Amino acid sequence: MRGRGLESIFEDDQLLVDQPLTPAGTARVMATLATLKSLGVDRVRVLVEWRQVAPDPTGAHPPAGFDPRNPADYGGGWTTFDRLDAAAALAGIGVDFDLSGPAPDWAVTPQPAGTRPGARADAAVYEPSPSQFGAFVEAAGRRYDGHTRTAATAGHPLPRVSFWSVWNEPNQPGWLSPQTDPRSGAAVAPAQLRGLVDAFWRGLRASGHLGTGDTTLVGEFAPEGCIPSVPCAFAGLGPGYGATPPLPFLENLYCVTGADGGRLAPLSGSAATAVGCPARPDPARFVAAHPGLFSATGISEHPYAFSFAPNVPFPLASERGFVPLASLSRLTDTLDAIDAAYGVGRRMPLYLTEYGYVTNPPNPDYHVSPAQQATYLDWATYIAAMNPRVRALGQFELQDSNPALSCHCTRASPKYWQSFQEGLEYLGGAHKPAFAAYRLPIVLPAVELHHARLLPGVATEVWGMLRPAPNGSTQSAAIQWRPAGAGSFRTLASTQTHSPAGFIDTSVVIPGSGVVRLAWIAPHYGVLYSREVPVHVG
Repeated sequence: MRGRGLESIFEDDQLLVDQPLTPAGTARVMATLATLKSLGVDRVRVLVEWRQVAPDPTGAHPPAGFDPRNPADYGGGWTTFDRLDAAAALAGIGVDFDLSGPAPDWAVTPQPAGTRPGARADAAVYEPSPSQFGAFVEAAGRRYDGHTRTAATAGHPLPRVSFWSVWNEPNQPGWLSPQTDPRSGAAVAPAQLRGLVDAFWRGLRASGHLGTGDTTLVGEFAPEGCIPSVPCAFAGLGPGYGATPPLPFLENLYCVTGADGGRLAPLSGSAATAVGCPARPDPARFVAAHPGLFSATGISEHPYAFSFAPNVPFPLASERGFVPLASLSRLTDTLDAIDAAYGVGRRMPLYLTEYGYVTNPPNPDYHVSPAQQATYLDWATYIAAMNPRVRALGQFELQDSNPALSCHCTRASPKYWQSFQEGLEYLGGAHKPAFAAYRLPIVLPAVELHHARLLPGVATEVWGMLRPAPNGSTQSAAIQWRPAGAGSFRTLASTQTHSPAGFIDTSVVIPGSGVVRLAWIAPHYGVLYSREVPVHVG
């Protein structure tokens, strides 16, 4: 049986974090978690934005007497995260706290005069202070160590958080800037992230979250960046603000460069110092100095394919530094070459913590239909499950974002649709086809990914996932077929799950052209069906 465990991660800060601290807001958080549980979600990813938690975030200096390592000194900044932490535990769902910018103003470097700001209107992502960030991480770790009691939890301790990641999409100037030195063009954001990862590691160690089985992720990389042949959304913001493709960013983060034979070697000399690396490389010393880079549980990435199917690499050769889902081998090959360069014997796992497709409708700027979204998400699940390096796949989001709230503008504005409509639900809660497809993925690889016409009497692979099944349980599902032009399904075969994540993988003879689906009697939810896959036989 191919495949293994694959954690299902979900993110929707709009529904899980941004709800008001009222009974109605809390009820919506709980209802959202119940929906996610019914979909089979294992963990919710949430951005714990430093600026959102910090006191006096617009001040030039932190408040007098403020101890950034003491979670109590942050006042009520934790409240929405406390609520989610407790509510997720009640729902039987884990949490991934991604500690990230934007930073409070008192923890960033003032932008030089004449510098154009990054994608964020405030500049709160410009050279954030690693030492201040490390103190914030320590405070977060102490807050969620399993011992903190609050009035909101009726004197019970907040559930311990044991899954952490650091800094959302650091290769995008909207999250970390500048990406390059505006004068020399040298990459500077990777060195900034290296300092933040070091601080992240120190903060988790100081708060007791290392060596205790916690999951720690580094990266959260966006899959693309600016290249000369393709217009870049950030290019108009001036020198230093172009997004960086993930692979060159990763190489500079780890201070390596390409060498003969496709291998990587530590940077040295002026090429090293230009990007904040040691001029005289000492591999053992570098590994010891940056334990977060080499001892983290895994690398996290957001392998969006945008309008492409998930099995289609981006078409341009110049995009070889990009990492969409179809090109994950580029990322794992680079990680393995980095480890070889430093003599580290490991194969870093991948956590794909954010993925999805914007649909039209409602967003007219995209061309993926709701039906295509359902198909593509199933294909993405199969591709991730078949990759032995992938440990998790994330979906962003449950419900489409409200464009009017995102841009505070009218429908006539060109910025109106510059938000996210990747939901399994439309705004308001009506289900897209992807809602059912996400819950019960099905893929016929020969038919869908390889576009083969089936031969009469020849068995074909049917792969699926019973996502809401209790992890590790044995469940039975039926593979059903409806002939073309007929009105009823009949069961061709029954099969059982044989993996922690609820995968099924079997071969079935399809009698003729028609559609194939999965049917499963789900504990607590009744009979569930997958999407219907068209097949042509003969």
